[in-house]
Amino acid sequence: MDVKIIGNGVWGKAIYSVVKKNVPTVSFLLRGEKATVRDVLILSVPTQSIREALQLISFKEKHGIVINTAKGIEKNTHYLPQQIVREAFGEGARYYSLLGPSFANEVVDEMPTIVNLGYTDENPLNQDVRNLFLTPYFRVRLTQNIEALELSGAFKNIYAIACGFANGLGYGANTRAKLLVLAIEEMSELHANLGHKMEVNMTAGTLGDLILTCNSIESRNFRFGSYLATHKKDEALALVKSTVEGLDSLASVEYFKKKAKTKLRLASFICELVSIDKPKSAKKNFEDFVALT
Repeated sequence: MDVKIIGNGVWGKAIYSVVKKNVPTVSFLLRGEKATVRDVLILSVPTQSIREALQLISFKEKHGIVINTAKGIEKNTHYLPQQIVREAFGEGARYYSLLGPSFANEVVDEMPTIVNLGYTDENPLNQDVRNLFLTPYFRVRLTQNIEALELSGAFKNIYAIACGFANGLGYGANTRAKLLVLAIEEMSELHANLGHKMEVNMTAGTLGDLILTCNSIESRNFRFGSYLATHKKDEALALVKSTVEGLDSLASVEYFKKKAKTKLRLASFICELVSIDKPKSAKKNFEDFVALT
């Protein structure tokens, strides 16, 4: 397989460091270069940039392979990455999603890591694609429910903002644990109402990713929430100096609330928290929420 990575940010480079061990010819797709049907394309760009990145891909044949690594929801359309790719190519590409608890710098440092590779149907190629990433320190579990995997990846970024906010106010592990419990209960109801079957082998990309993102300042979403406790939104974003996927995904909370016919109380509260844009008022609202929920 000829592997091309679209996006040479920190995560793209981390993925490159893994795939390079199995495919010495892996490379980044350069601006102006077109992918061919022989290539396996790995999308390592933010969700809001996927549609633009797909313009670099010219294949339509069914044996083209696209692997997403973004965690988020496209604003306006409320599409998950899978839906964006399907709209562009129909069934003209085999689609996978590689998601899980994996900070880029720790992957580069070869710290033991486990993620999920979501696929759409049973096929011998699934194992071949898994093997592109498999190393002694980077373990990959296959799972078929891509929609549940991608939705979890998007919502865990939203919940990380709340945990970061708690951290910024000086709350400790107990409060983060409480927020995690609320998030897990909320995500469970969301998936159940949408008819998602939550398989045991997709724990890495659902609960594992949630736990990691909600408990570390390395997470951009957690860091944004922490800054938001004492700064206005634009100031907090400037301090993060990177894409905050959870902030973009907030635009879809109301959509999924209606689609799943569920309240999404914590996610809705985070929308409110971000929109206040006055640290003192937001602090009071947060204190009331964690005390009464």
